Formats: sequence, C-alpha cells, structure tokens
Amino acid sequence: MANKDDPMMRMQLPVALLGLLLPMMASCASPPGRYQSATIQDRDGLPCFGVPDTRETRTTAPIIARVSVRASGAGGVSVWEHIFLQSGTAEPALPPSQCLVYGHGDASAPALRVGTRYEVVMSGYTPGTPGKQGKAQKRVFGSCFDVVDVAGKGVITSVVADCATARASGTAPVPQGGR
Repeated sequence: MANKDDPMMRMQLPVALLGLLLPMMASCASPPGRYQSATIQDRDGLPCFGVPDTRETRTTAPIIARVSVRASGAGGVSVWEHIFLQSGTAEPALPPSQCLVYGHGDASAPALRVGTRYEVVMSGYTPGTPGKQGKAQKRVFGSCFDVVDVAGKGVITSVVADCATARASGTAPVPQGGR
C-alpha cells in the first residue's frame, strides 16, 4: 500500500487534478472570431456601423440583435441602444456592404457631442448552415469613434486601435474615413 507521505504520491494528486482542470479551463476561452472590429462610416454627420469585410461576413451576413453606443468613460451607460426583438422589428442580416445608422428608427436618439469619444458594440450571431456542421456562432463587433469639429460641423472619425488602448493612450485618434 502506498504511503500518503511519499513525495511521489503527493505529486500525483496535483498532476491528476491539473489533468481534470485544464480541459474545463480551455472550454471557458472564447472561440476564434467571436470578437471583431466594427466598421464606422460618416453618413451625413451620423455614424453608420458595419461589420468587417471578411470571408465569413461575405459568405453569410451576421444577424444583428443589438446595437449599443456609449461615451467612453461613462461607466457603461448607453447613450443609445437598439435591441431589435424588443422593438418588435426583425433582427437584420448585415453584410459588409451595409451599415446601421446611429439612431436607426429612434427619433429620441440624443445628438452626439463634438470632442467626445464613443464606443459602439453590435451583438449578433452567424446564422449557421442548416443540415451541416456549421452551427450559429455568437459574434460581437466593437469599435471606438470620435466626433470632431471640421469647419463648424461634427464629423465622425474612427479610432484605429482597440477601445481600451485608445482610451488609455490619450493620443489623438487616427482618422479611418469620414470627410
């Protein structure tokens, strides 16, 4: 019979425990492609949010369930949010060639302030392929943007960095498009 004070016996328990925990810990990691950058364009002074042009989004446009915009540093409080099923509208398929305009169907969307950095998050999913192995996958598209003053008019510029880096750096944003 093995002695519980035997160093080999004491080492076997942690190794066995590690063998059980590693697969469980790995299952908590996000699958590849879940988090992606949103695209942002200026549409007549309003941001228009889209998905990146990837093979996945070209093949099967993601279904968007929710769009949320908040001011950076506002503690997570949304300035504007649209949850499609709550509003009684169908969740739109959003190919890379299209975008959702800020305030989409919501006359009460507040005006965005010049000099403020905002963050957009669009939650949705890929529809999957019925009858095949491809199952629906959750997708989250996010990006930051600024509203800057250009000749007295607010213009949308995207921040080319992840939002946490852009917030922490304090550097001026690099325009990604706009006017």
